[in-house]
Amino acid sequence: MRVAAALTGVPTATVNLFDAEWQHQAVTHGFCGSSTPLEESLCATVNAAGPRTLAHDDLATDAAWADNPWVDGRRARVRAYASTPLVVDGRTVGTLCAFDTEPHRFPPGTEDRLADLAAVVVALFQRRRQARELAELAAASAAAQDQAEAAAAHAARSEAFTRALLDALPVGVVAADAGGRITTVNRVARGWHGLGEQQPVEDERLSPASAGRYGLETPDGAPIPMPDLPLARVLAEGRVVDAEVVIRRPGAPRRLVHASGSQVVDDAGRVTGGVVALMDVTARCELEARLREAALHDPLTGLPNRALLLDRVEQALRVQERAGLPTALLYCDLDGFKAVNDSLGHAAGDAALRRMAAALSASVRPGDTVARIGGDEFVVLCPGTATETAARQLVARIAAAAPERPTERHREVRYPAWAQRGQLGARWSRFEAPQIALVPRMQAGPRCVRA
Repeated sequence: MRVAAALTGVPTATVNLFDAEWQHQAVTHGFCGSSTPLEESLCATVNAAGPRTLAHDDLATDAAWADNPWVDGRRARVRAYASTPLVVDGRTVGTLCAFDTEPHRFPPGTEDRLADLAAVVVALFQRRRQARELAELAAASAAAQDQAEAAAAHAARSEAFTRALLDALPVGVVAADAGGRITTVNRVARGWHGLGEQQPVEDERLSPASAGRYGLETPDGAPIPMPDLPLARVLAEGRVVDAEVVIRRPGAPRRLVHASGSQVVDDAGRVTGGVVALMDVTARCELEARLREAALHDPLTGLPNRALLLDRVEQALRVQERAGLPTALLYCDLDGFKAVNDSLGHAAGDAALRRMAAALSASVRPGDTVARIGGDEFVVLCPGTATETAARQLVARIAAAAPERPTERHREVRYPAWAQRGQLGARWSRFEAPQIALVPRMQAGPRCVRA
């Protein structure tokens, strides 16, 4: 039950068993079990038409479940809910269920992992039934000693079977007793931490050296202090949900995992240990980062695009309202750019745009924004440009930095400056602001600078 709760990230879990009329919560974690008529049972209703695995972030928002006694408050107020059937010899004898009284977004693959764990539970049921039958035979047999030895051997095989099942799980599992002595490290966790199959780990205790020994870091690359290790936090705090941990081993890629776990509590309420499940989210986070980058940056130059520029303009204007510091906004484009594309090809045009992007970026201050908003159009945002003189100096610096190339002999740079929030109006999103105060026009040699 503790592993089920840790896998799904919710605080409570139970094994339910069905008889002809009732559902019995046989083994529970995080709450006291009870019995429920089958017609009121949420799990029995889910499986009424046949075995079914279900993970629902919030049952109260679904009309199919909102009036169930376990959802509407007559028995409980279950919101997040995940269950999978326990099928023995082709018959659904119960369910493995995890739930929370608050909505919870289950991670992708929750149903498959819960179904895998249900298969483990069924196998354990069958093994325990076999062990119980063997023990009864031993008690009734005249050869009690021989039967006891057989039962011991069977128990050893059951322990090996349980270990094999843990090793088959697609997530890392690490457990410790109440004193911080490590009792279980499954195959996946051993691989991630660079531990060999035969390398002794069990019976070690959590210590200040544990982070270094197992390659544990924060997402920022700092070693994790012992009190902040997920397993130590579980023992001290009772529960951890989606704690971000980096596993970095020599010669192995950086691995980002989410750690979730809870305490092991006996019937008397005493903490006897803790268990943590580790889920590898490296690929998912890398994909999310690439999608964010693609959504907010120009693929040709790598500069912020229009969407990111708009966000930074809003930030700059909010700072301007609070602190009273003006914000300079400069619009730049390349004259004759179409002729470059037409005469030399788009590759030359792309190269000119990249050189222009590099020149603009090199001429501004840290904290300023250079964005490409389309075609040959660039915008430079300079928060905190205190005076018109400073803005003119920035104009001159950018004009001087623009690359001199034969394909770029004709350039035009327009610079609207001193943009106030009240002056931008509703048309700002298209970069049209005729009411913005403009600095005087300047003409210098082959370079045309207009504001």
